Amino acid sequence: MKKWLLLFAASNLGIILVLLAIGLFFGIFLAAKETENQMNASVGSGCVAVASETLDEASLTTFLEKRGVFRGKASVFLSLSKQYNVDPTLVVAIAMHETGNGTSSMVVNMNNPGGLMGDGPGFQFSTLDKGIEAMIKNLSKLYISQGLLTPEQIQPKYAPIGAANDAMGSNKEWLNGVNAFIKQLGGLGSCASGGTSGTGKYIIPVDNPIVSSGFVNRINPVTGVNENHKGLDFAQPTGSDIKAADDGKVVVVMKPGVSGSGFGGYGFVTLIEHGKNKEWTLYGHQSEILVKVGQEVKKGQVIGKVGSTGQSTGPHLHFEIRKDKMGGQIDPKPALGLK
Repeated sequence: MKKWLLLFAASNLGIILVLLAIGLFFGIFLAAKETENQMNASVGSGCVAVASETLDEASLTTFLEKRGVFRGKASVFLSLSKQYNVDPTLVVAIAMHETGNGTSSMVVNMNNPGGLMGDGPGFQFSTLDKGIEAMIKNLSKLYISQGLLTPEQIQPKYAPIGAANDAMGSNKEWLNGVNAFIKQLGGLGSCASGGTSGTGKYIIPVDNPIVSSGFVNRINPVTGVNENHKGLDFAQPTGSDIKAADDGKVVVVMKPGVSGSGFGGYGFVTLIEHGKNKEWTLYGHQSEILVKVGQEVKKGQVIGKVGSTGQSTGPHLHFEIRKDKMGGQIDPKPALGLK
């Protein structure tokens, strides 16, 4: 009888130990999963690295010191990123991931830091500087200008999982790899202020600005009617870049503005909402629009091309700052620092 009781107790103890072990296992698993989720949230949060605030030439030079062929290339990354209006933190992070910290055969032998490929094994460039420029130009034209700003937005097009040229399946690691380098560079420590709210400060939306008509009363050159010209006209060659004056959200795109909509006569027109200032900026008479309604844009991002659509006598950008979505125009000159 005592032997039976001992066996019963022992068997129950075994069951209890097994249950405790299972509980401990699931506890560890869930804790690990939560840690993984927190890490993913911090690394892949969708923030755009604001390199101008966190990455300078001295810190980038130190970072690249032991990064293979990229040693001494900090100024190249920074100057070309500025030229093509691409975040250098994003550029460097992609280059590090694509080349194994500057040591892959593609970058060593072909001066190709971005993994740029055609139908063959990859593009070859005569110098590393030219390879870096091609990579940045590619990001600017095919991604940034299309509103693809974060690694999360870029990855499906840049390194699609299951792509025919990804025989080893390495594209699955692209997003985590790039975000990890962004974190090392300090990019995620400072995200764009308030998402679409903007910075509160505007930039001139064209390069080499020439104001051909101010915020004045004038005779409309098309209709001949006296009017209050409600913005600034910047005379520019057809096809010149038009840039977002601040971070914001595209709320109107018309090709062209429809009569009776409040945007008639503006031709190809874009309206961007800026939450911080509770203002809107308008871009009229474009030849081409590169953004869509609902798209979030960054200050300086190319959103369209200068044209002469709508009521226009020649190629120019008509630019407005509005206090209301459908009106309330104010003189843009003070906000743009123009005299």
